[in-house]
Amino acid sequence: MSEGSSSPKAQSRRGSFAPIEFTNEISKQCLKQVEFYFSEFNFPYDKFLRTTAEKNDGWVPITTIATFNRMKKYRPVDKVVEVLRTSKILEVSEDGENVKRTAPLDLTDARNTRIEQNKRTLAIMNFPTDEDDKLTFAELQDKIEEFINKVAEVNQVRLRRAHRKKFNGTVLVEFKSEEGYNDFLKNYTGEGAEILSYENRKLDVLTKKQFDLQREATKSKNFSGSGQRSRSFTGHRKNMPKLDKQKTEEQSDSAIEQE
Repeated sequence: MSEGSSSPKAQSRRGSFAPIEFTNEISKQCLKQVEFYFSEFNFPYDKFLRTTAEKNDGWVPITTIATFNRMKKYRPVDKVVEVLRTSKILEVSEDGENVKRTAPLDLTDARNTRIEQNKRTLAIMNFPTDEDDKLTFAELQDKIEEFINKVAEVNQVRLRRAHRKKFNGTVLVEFKSEEGYNDFLKNYTGEGAEILSYENRKLDVLTKKQFDLQREATKSKNFSGSGQRSRSFTGHRKNMPKLDKQKTEEQSDSAIEQE
């Protein structure tokens, strides 16, 4: 298929949101977001994106990426295609329908990379949720990222979701360097630490290890017979109804940490 001869179905999906003006700044933001999806910081850990690429020789439909929460504002999608063609690390198919990395990532070291990332990751808690702030998830992501970037140099900011896909007030922040991580930890934790606040809310800072231990303790409490959550795990589950396949945008918005 020649460039620009997209199918009617693809064209209808591309015109489903209000178009915006692709200024130089908007184009840079759009490119940065998609390059992040395919980066070593995200791609190895994004199951939906990774499996989609594996099934298609590395390619991912651009219309699929356009459904991600943080990409919905970039319309028309044909403009997104033009922007992606300027990337130095991404390649767009000749027909303009798909995108992939020009050089595939080596996923064999993903586990070790994840361990190293966790050593530079802090959990920052008590942010207002999307219900408190009356913002969409994507708007809240942008707002919190802007706040974090003013106080630290980071690789990524992940907002965690509760069971109903709502932001639960906790953000995982991966720092660019161990030095930056240690400085931030020293400044905002322990005796005599500075108070980190966001919109007059005091924020709590935990290491990734402390955060994981806290989560495990909460899970154990919830399933220990305390009555907070009850569920029987006995017997065969063959009669349980099958769950509908989740929508693409719920399966992956790759700058988001799921619960």
